Amino acid sequence: MPTIEQIDAILPFLAEFESPQLSAGEWVHNPGTFGYVDYSEVVRRFRAALDRHGWIVSFDWPGWSQEARSYTDSPEKLAMADLDTIQKLFTTHIRAERFCEGHLASVVKSGHITALLRRLAEIRQEMG
Repeated sequence: MPTIEQIDAILPFLAEFESPQLSAGEWVHNPGTFGYVDYSEVVRRFRAALDRHGWIVSFDWPGWSQEARSYTDSPEKLAMADLDTIQKLFTTHIRAERFCEGHLASVVKSGHITALLRRLAEIRQEMG
């Protein structure tokens, strides 16, 4: 279960992800190669903070991917997510990027990462 210190380490990203100027990054297409996303600085820093502060955990995320999708597809369900679920969602999105280039960009653009951070802020406020 994530600690208050882990929560406090990533909550400052909420303001950056809420910014209307937020850019997840840009697709790069070079002739003769597969395209890739050149992630923006804020997304790179966020990914590093998740790693550095223990948000990415080992579990069967591929087996949990249908459950993850249910949180991505339902803002109502996400509004009830607990810390364990939020940690699993961050892990799933980071791990999925390794197999599906641009996955992280899509969940940033959709507002899902911002919604996760907002839910985390609510939980943190309840913790005092």
